[in-house]
Amino acid sequence: MYDGINGVELTDIVEVHTLELCKLKAGIDDSRLFYWMEFIKAEEESELEAIAQRDPLIKKAVVRLMELSADEQTRMLYELREKERMDKAAREDWLKNQQSIEFARKLLKRKRPIEEIIEDTGLTKKEIENIKDAD
Repeated sequence: MYDGINGVELTDIVEVHTLELCKLKAGIDDSRLFYWMEFIKAEEESELEAIAQRDPLIKKAVVRLMELSADEQTRMLYELREKERMDKAAREDWLKNQQSIEFARKLLKRKRPIEEIIEDTGLTKKEIENIKDAD
């Protein structure tokens, strides 16, 4: 199937690759993927410099990372954006939980079984019992 709007061929082929950085061991591989994994995992500037020497594309990324890290204003903007993203996620989680609580209240008023309410809302038995006790 072809998505003409976005110019993308759609298939039923799906692949998911998981890269476990915590299991990454030094010197295992000389592939670009391995270098990128080392780049992501690096904690020290010396590690980044060593990785940068092996691949020109990663060297470009290291230089850009150093530029961004050195710029106080850019770092502050990043931190503000990250805080805003986390705050938004927390608000969305809270709202979703409040909606689940309201739905549970309606189901409790209709005398629905607790197991059904757990399944329909995702709330725990304890949370539902607290709602029941509060009402």
